Amino acid sequence: MNAIRGTTADLVSPHTAAPVPGRPAKRFPRGVRRAVNSGHVVFSVGLLGVEIVMIMLGVIAKNTGDDTLRHAVYTLIRYVAYSAGIPLAVLGAVSGVVLCLRTPWGLWQQTWIKVKIVLTVAVIAIGAGTMGVLTREMSARSVPGTEHAGLYTLQWLQIAAATAQFTMLAVCVFLSIHKPNRRRSARTAAAR
Repeated sequence: MNAIRGTTADLVSPHTAAPVPGRPAKRFPRGVRRAVNSGHVVFSVGLLGVEIVMIMLGVIAKNTGDDTLRHAVYTLIRYVAYSAGIPLAVLGAVSGVVLCLRTPWGLWQQTWIKVKIVLTVAVIAIGAGTMGVLTREMSARSVPGTEHAGLYTLQWLQIAAATAQFTMLAVCVFLSIHKPNRRRSARTAAAR
């Protein structure tokens, strides 16, 4: 009898993936997993796009001679960071953790998932911490008709921080696609 042996067949119905009372389900049903996975991809790739915009806006503001445009761009960068960057980063991180917890990959079992989690936390920390301070300072120091002391250094820091975030997110995308060091089934290994 399966209940005595304690196999996984006792935990989850093969047709509905519904949990047995008192035991948590290990996997999402296929439709739910696909929906959560699709959301995770949209949030993550959307955040990658936000970082490209942040780099482009930083370069435009740094290279313009128009003080009014520079100030407007730094104000826009701040709004983009808070209205799109941080929400997409948090939604991407939460959906990624949910996928890990409810799929065979597991949360802390695969090296590529550990790297993605660390990189995502770093992106959020840079976005919420460093970029928040930088954009606030750049907006304050770029007011037309005022002295722009220290703005040059802040401009390079903003571009470097956005580029670092983009690079970390690109690595996360690469890891999601290729999943290095994953355990392969005999069928997958034979097909290669």
